[in-house]
Amino acid sequence: MKTLHAPLLLLALLTAQAGAGQSLIEHAHVVPMTGQVVLEGHSVLVRDGLIAAVCAPGASCGDGSAETIDGTGKFLIPGLIDMHAHTNPGVSPNMDEEMRELAHRVQSQQLRQYVMFGVTTLRDTAGGPANLEIRERIARGEAIGPRIFTALGAMDGDPPLHAATTPFATGEEAATHVFNMAAAGYDFVKIYSTLPQPVFNAIVDAASEVGLPVVGHVPMPIDVEYALQRGMRSIEHLSGYDVACAGPEAGIEPIMDDVYQGMNYCTPEKIRQLAEMTTRYDAWNCPTLIVQDNVKSEWDRHTVFNEEEARYTPPMLRIFQEYLYDIFRPRARAGLKAARIPRMALVKALSDAGAPLLLGTDTAASGYNVHQELALLVESGLTPYQALTAATSEPARYFERVGEFGTIVPGGSADLVLLDANPLEDVANARGIAGVMLRGDWWPRPRIEKELAAIQDEYARDAEILARQSIGEVP
Repeated sequence: MKTLHAPLLLLALLTAQAGAGQSLIEHAHVVPMTGQVVLEGHSVLVRDGLIAAVCAPGASCGDGSAETIDGTGKFLIPGLIDMHAHTNPGVSPNMDEEMRELAHRVQSQQLRQYVMFGVTTLRDTAGGPANLEIRERIARGEAIGPRIFTALGAMDGDPPLHAATTPFATGEEAATHVFNMAAAGYDFVKIYSTLPQPVFNAIVDAASEVGLPVVGHVPMPIDVEYALQRGMRSIEHLSGYDVACAGPEAGIEPIMDDVYQGMNYCTPEKIRQLAEMTTRYDAWNCPTLIVQDNVKSEWDRHTVFNEEEARYTPPMLRIFQEYLYDIFRPRARAGLKAARIPRMALVKALSDAGAPLLLGTDTAASGYNVHQELALLVESGLTPYQALTAATSEPARYFERVGEFGTIVPGGSADLVLLDANPLEDVANARGIAGVMLRGDWWPRPRIEKELAAIQDEYARDAEILARQSIGEVP
């Protein structure tokens, strides 16, 4: 099947924007993510934004003209990848110019912050025209940000699950939308929870015709295996498995109060069977454990506050989170919290069965939440290496771009993260960043700290704007 490929010209520009210089990261312990191995004391030569060589200790690495970066005692991993991001600015027609500028600034803040946390590629599962625009600006060196793959919003049934998706009542109009997305340069199709089977089929058929993968929520009226048979490329949030666990007798409906509630019907045997079934299809799961883990009961909503996470969340998005609590009512949130154990058990079962996983967040503290998700994958029973695979080499395999990013190999993009300690021993060590290389551009820790401080200053000014505009109180 055809899968998403950004235009070749864009990829060339993304590489060129790093400049024509050379860098040599010397004497690092390289974790290439081509296998569970550490190449001790190796050096990595970077030229024109690409990895030119990976050199063993004592071997000549380049002609001596490269700028050197001391990696002694440190660990070098590929840049991390968030496979379920949302960075498209929430611009509405009734916004004044000040608010429109703020919304676009939020996108810039998110993308820059991603890089500071070691994220060099992302998949935006409900983007828009601003995503196409900013990835071209990134390619021209006019903006800082990860490599971006993007959809155009989320396609839902009519009525939709909620107002943030686009409803489609007929297969014909849905297919036309898919054709238009492909023509505009979007990379894949995102589907949602209330699609009836005829409209779902029309979307899948149209996407196959134009070579766009279909990802997203398994629609609640559709059996998860049928969705896999039709070729869904990735399943988000473990959707579909919950309905399969519950069965038709549970009366699960495609409404907010029922979404993901079927996970509470899962048993160890049902999970084992579903995981084994999944391995028969060429599909990935993106569990986004952090988005469910961050859901608060009504009590916790008013008593629990993660100050560090809030620090890395744009003020506008902190206000938006309050809107989500309004549409996702207390009983439904309690059901999500109750399903934590079977949800994690399903992740472990999928991994054990050989069904591939992708790391995604679907949350607002860009980059910060990626490290939370790594920890949750390990808490689910994965090894640190398996968790890192979901954030590096497995996304590259999903995109059919093995060797281009997600691993440290000659010819690949120089997207690298230098760490103070071994992440294979403790995945929390992936947070201890000494430096990030973004397509050949080196960000040492002082430069990262300076950029994070600038983003914090912007957050403070944006909070003042929101207060003056009476948009809402920033939690």
